[in-house]
Amino acid sequence: MTQLKMIPKHNLSISCGLCKHHSLLKVANLILVVSDQAKVYEVQTRLRCRQCRAKGQNTFKIIYKGYSDITTEGSRTGPPDY
Repeated sequence: MTQLKMIPKHNLSISCGLCKHHSLLKVANLILVVSDQAKVYEVQTRLRCRQCRAKGQNTFKIIYKGYSDITTEGSRTGPPDY
């Protein structure tokens, strides 16, 4: 079983099995709320859907985020300033 402390730079993509609501949770934030010793499966079974309030009726994917927030910090999306 994967412990949260092993994947702090990842996100959990959670989809409710009943209403199909989707959430993306940062593992670093989950560690602050539960514990770095907690296992992903334990967190998954405790989660409650914000939309339909179902508990434990979800699927999840572990997604590597890495340092993408740092690399896009200085990027531009608009036209260049001439």
